[in-house]
Amino acid sequence: MNRNSQSRKSNSPRDIWCEFLQLELKNKSKIGTFLESSVYGGYENKSLTIYFTDENVRKNAQGQLKTIQAKLNDQFGLLCDRIYFKTGSAPATSVTPAAIKAINNTSKLGNPLQALYWTEPNLPDDKDEMQRMQILKTTVAAEQSCNEIYRKLRDRTLKLVDNKEENTLKVAFNWRLRVGGTRGFRELLLPVLHPVFGIPYIPASTLKGAARAWAKKHSASAQVYEILGMLEGKNAKAAKVEFLDAFPTKPCLSIDVATPQWSWKDNLVKYQPVPHPFLSLHQPEFLIGLRLTAQGKGDEDVIITVKQWLENALAEGIGSRVSSGYGLTLNIPTNVQPSYESANYEFELWTQGMYGYNPPSKGNKGDVEFRPSAIRGILRYWFRAVALSLYDVTTCQTLETQLFGELGKQGKISIATKTNPSPLNEPYCYRGRIYLTATETKYLHLAEQLLILASHLGGVGRGSRRPLHLLDRRMRGCHWEVTNSSLPLAYDKNQWDSLFTALKQACQKIQTSTNNYTSSPGQLKQRQQDVLDKNAQVWLVKSPGQIQPQHVNNWQTEGTNANVKGTALDFLYSDTRFKGVSHGSGNANVGGALGTPSYVWIKSIFPYQKEAYQVVTIFGCDHPDRLKYAQELEKLRKLNQAILVFGEMANPNQTSPPRPKRR
Repeated sequence: MNRNSQSRKSNSPRDIWCEFLQLELKNKSKIGTFLESSVYGGYENKSLTIYFTDENVRKNAQGQLKTIQAKLNDQFGLLCDRIYFKTGSAPATSVTPAAIKAINNTSKLGNPLQALYWTEPNLPDDKDEMQRMQILKTTVAAEQSCNEIYRKLRDRTLKLVDNKEENTLKVAFNWRLRVGGTRGFRELLLPVLHPVFGIPYIPASTLKGAARAWAKKHSASAQVYEILGMLEGKNAKAAKVEFLDAFPTKPCLSIDVATPQWSWKDNLVKYQPVPHPFLSLHQPEFLIGLRLTAQGKGDEDVIITVKQWLENALAEGIGSRVSSGYGLTLNIPTNVQPSYESANYEFELWTQGMYGYNPPSKGNKGDVEFRPSAIRGILRYWFRAVALSLYDVTTCQTLETQLFGELGKQGKISIATKTNPSPLNEPYCYRGRIYLTATETKYLHLAEQLLILASHLGGVGRGSRRPLHLLDRRMRGCHWEVTNSSLPLAYDKNQWDSLFTALKQACQKIQTSTNNYTSSPGQLKQRQQDVLDKNAQVWLVKSPGQIQPQHVNNWQTEGTNANVKGTALDFLYSDTRFKGVSHGSGNANVGGALGTPSYVWIKSIFPYQKEAYQVVTIFGCDHPDRLKYAQELEKLRKLNQAILVFGEMANPNQTSPPRPKRR
């Protein structure tokens, strides 16, 4: 036994493994190279378990098993009768509450991995939300002190590539990034944290896999195998280029949240917002290193080739939630044709605020952040509104998953944005560009039509059902405008007819349908998905003299004026038969209430050099209260102040036939 083993007797097997790994990495040994991305999985009855995310790396480590076992036994005093190398994710390690308290009182957490490990609760799921959030906050806080680690790892990367700038790639992600791998506290340890340094990183195997996948789509397989190597059965070829693990250049770990508001349950889409907090990297910057292997010595051009492959792969997205705008660099190289269909639109958003995991509450202003995922969510909502009128439930669910993806599966459509920071505070104003990408032209065309529809019928994020205005001294609603040479649409029935026709045709190109279905938007506290079926109506209401958000000089004094709210919203608020429930009056069956979204959407439209108007969308007009509201708009139509562009006016004396059951 090594003479230092006596001093290690108090160390845990995990600590001994980390010490062994650090020494191998420091010595730049072959074992260190194979084990760099490994994760400690446990030690029991003299059996050690180690996990790998990459099967090829695991196989390479397996070939060094006897050497590793001997070193651990002889030099580090860790007796291992067996070592199991497994591909997959290491299970979470439980720590009792008593141990947590003792450790927190005596230990200073040095990095995010330590913070997450030592504070992991031993509680059933969903029993202590406050404790779970505190764990995430502790993890993020621990990373703020890691600047020195990041600096040293940056210098290390440069040293490993012989200080050749041309052998590095500096990448900045536009919004957030999550690269999975290691699992921890209820699978919230995402992105993966380095098993030795304890900080976020992108494993070399992930970068190589992304570059290889892109290259196979655009280059000859023989060239890919020649440069990146291969291992297929007994056939093996060493790579000419080595990828290094990529580390952020500064702290960027952040808490994010996914809050699906509408979800499928019992073949219905129900309203039930449930926040799911997790860890991600916010606007991270990475330094990626590439270097020649022994097989590539003297062939410097292959570095340039691999760099181009990797740049294009990163432009298409890396990691999870790419469909929601994660993991995108948006610096698409101009010398290569993308492997997807794409389109982009300028947009402007005036909002009361978009928030992630930390929304405003009493005594807390919250953290404002423009969220591309909100645009994906609203497009998904309007897709269901259209699809549920054309297809049966099973087909709708299948198409929704196909187009927008699900957990662990990317959809055919992806949404990303590039925005300028808001120069304002209440209201916040974001200007930028929306990027739509799709695997085929037909999917892109549908995404474009959904974007146009969504931006003309409502907003995005908080207050999406109302125009931007002031109510009870607080900013409410939002104003979202998507523009190109022909947008926004004018107060013109033909233009609107063309939009609905194009939207239906885009759906039919993906999945044909000859049926028409109707769906109820549900009752109070049982709110269901709105559907553009025969019981829905879309009205254009003239709003002369209405002013755009940027022309409001003082929101606190002008935000309640009729020319800010617009004709349709001003009328809705002025009649207790229709406005939402507030201060004990109103009608939840029309305007909604706390926990019950309004059945009416109102959107302000400001066409270029033309008169402003508002779009009013009413869902479930077969309900008598909402029918009365539609009848008020019918009065405006008779005065040539409104146009019905979708749906028909029902006879108030006619009894609605029973709804056909979906199968």
